[in-house]
Amino acid sequence: MQRRLIEADFPIKEVSEESAREKNIRHGHISTLHIYWARRPLAASRTTTLAALLPDDPARRDALKRMLATLARWEIVDSNDAGARRLMQQARDALHHAYPQHPPRVLDPFAGGGSIPLEALRLGCEVHALDYNPLAVLLNIAALQYPLQFGKPLVDAVREAGERVLAAARKELAQFYPEDPDGSIPVGYLWARTLPCQNPACGAEIPLMRQFWLAKKENRQIALMPIPNSAAKRIDFAIVARKGLGIREQELGGEGITVGDWVILELPPALTPSSPRWRNRCAWRRG
Repeated sequence: MQRRLIEADFPIKEVSEESAREKNIRHGHISTLHIYWARRPLAASRTTTLAALLPDDPARRDALKRMLATLARWEIVDSNDAGARRLMQQARDALHHAYPQHPPRVLDPFAGGGSIPLEALRLGCEVHALDYNPLAVLLNIAALQYPLQFGKPLVDAVREAGERVLAAARKELAQFYPEDPDGSIPVGYLWARTLPCQNPACGAEIPLMRQFWLAKKENRQIALMPIPNSAAKRIDFAIVARKGLGIREQELGGEGITVGDWVILELPPALTPSSPRWRNRCAWRRG
């Protein structure tokens, strides 16, 4: 059997980077259909499938490797851009050239979440997907078979059903997500177990939290700042952001107060910048 491209060379670095970036992609991604453990990245599935099917050609190896690196990008399959469509067609043409009589058959006996069968279909292969898990079978039918069988009417039906479920869920859960005074609606809550302070003179409820970060990226760092509330015997929290890291002017609350490298975005209820408890907290932070 002729040597395959994947046996000779493969753009591991580029595909790995795109596979890692894919974890943060939600819109249009197959992972949003249903949570499934050990789901394979689409970028890796797409490129390894193609590289495993194409025969190695030393004269074209570098060009094919560059094509694989570009093909790994999510935008290639999530865009109507002419360049993206052209690249996908080049990949299909390469397979057709290697298999002129019949599209290559791809069998995935452990299809799981369907990443490999989906990408093989994109490449124009004849795909057979199997799995012992009934959930995996259902996922593959929903993601691979039904869209081809029913087309756009299926999209419209799913959207309509989803809107009905969303409306019913909003009505049922509204009592747990009341509007804030500014009209915004919370989308989730942070919770923590608490223990009473072991100091007999204190007795405050102490939240057991591993860390206070809300966002910790290179260009955006937002965290909770714990503020002891002795009168109520609890810990209150302010929301703070590190200065100069992507915070827009309209996000700056707390009258523009800064504590060291941090800007106050929101103070806890009943706590004002002039209150002694807040001044003590600021002094403690500076110290």
